[in-house]
Amino acid sequence: MRHQMPGHSVGMLPYILQGVFSLIFLALLVTLVIVLVKKYRKGKLHLPNFVAAPNVESDPYLSALKLLNERLANGDIDVDDYYARRTALKGPDPAAQA
Repeated sequence: MRHQMPGHSVGMLPYILQGVFSLIFLALLVTLVIVLVKKYRKGKLHLPNFVAAPNVESDPYLSALKLLNERLANGDIDVDDYYARRTALKGPDPAAQA
C-alpha cells in the first residue's frame, strides 16, 4: 500500500476520470445494443440457431430415410430388405466395402 507523501495530494482527479470512463463505456454499450437491435429488426442480423435439427419434412431424402427406419422398427420389412432399400437411397456404404 502506497502512502501519500506530505504535500503531494492527488485530489479528485482519479474519481472524475473513473466517472468519465464509466460513462464512455456505458454509452458504447448502449450504442452497440441499439445498433444490433436495429439490424435484427431490418433482417440484416441473423441469430445463430444452436439446436437446429434437420427439417425432415422439407428434405425428401431425410423423409424417405425416416420412413424406412420406421418400417424396420415396426417389423414391416426385414433387415436385408432395409439395407437394400437404404443402399438404393444413400448409395453403397464405403465402410462395408473396406
